[in-house]
Parts: sequence; structure tokens; C-alpha cells
Amino acid sequence: MQRGLQHAPYFAAWWVLSMLLWLLLTSTVAPSDGVVGMCASLITAAAGEMVRTRSSIEFRFRLRWFRRAWRIPVSIARDTGMVFAALVRHATGRRRVRGTWAAIPFESGRDDPEESARRALAEIGASISPNSVAVGVDRDDGVLLVHQLVSDPGSVEELVRRSE
Repeated sequence: MQRGLQHAPYFAAWWVLSMLLWLLLTSTVAPSDGVVGMCASLITAAAGEMVRTRSSIEFRFRLRWFRRAWRIPVSIARDTGMVFAALVRHATGRRRVRGTWAAIPFESGRDDPEESARRALAEIGASISPNSVAVGVDRDDGVLLVHQLVSDPGSVEELVRRSE
């Protein structure tokens, strides 16, 4: 009984956050949608808590990493415009779109909870805009490998630098 109670706060947090995300993404107030959202959130909470308790990966975030996060929406808007412009050029036959790979310098750090969180945040930062997707961190070469629809490695370097 005690063992189950120690999971309750985490389960509740997963459930509430999942339900808030559901409401944010669906933005409907129909009772049937609410029931579906509650069920989906329960499943998400159960899965999240199972992963949290069985995972050997620990994360320890630092608030200073988020001090310039307010700039992320600007990057998203800029990249959205860039991607739409590239797609229009491609659709009209003016210029073919070819994705590119970029190796962004990134010091991966040690194997501890803080550095694991920093690497995860860097990959999220590199993937948050519509132009880029982080593939992973090459710890041997000290780079973050990113695929971009339109080549703009500077935008990814800027976001990765914010997460350090």
C-alpha cells in the first residue's frame, strides 16, 4: 500500500499535465471530448509513471537554461515563414527543395543527471522549429546532428546555445 502511495503525486502530475495538454490541443468543451481526454490522460499518466520508475536516466534541469526561452516563438515564426517560402518555390518549380544535414558544435558533457537534461533540452531546442529535426548528439565528435529542410545552421546554433 505504501509503495503505491509514493507514486500518487507523480501520477497525478502526469494526469493533470496530460489533461491540460489535451484541452490545449483540442480546445473543445463537449462532454464526450472531455471523457475521451480524461481516459487518454489516464493512459498517458500510467505510461509516464511506468517509464519514470523503471528508467535509469535521470534529469536535473537548471532554471538558468530557460532565461531566454521567450525567444523560441520568434524562431518558430521565422522558420515557419522560411519553410513556407521554400515550399512555394518548390511547388512553383522555381527551386527544388533539398534537405541538408548540419553538424552543430555541441559539448555533450558527462553522464550525470544535469548533463543528460542539457543534452535533451538541446535536442528539443533544435527540433522545436519546423525547419529542423535533431537526430542526436555525437559525443565522440562533440556535435549535434541536425536535418534541415532549408539550410540555416545558425538558427540551430542559437537555440542550442540557449539551452546551455
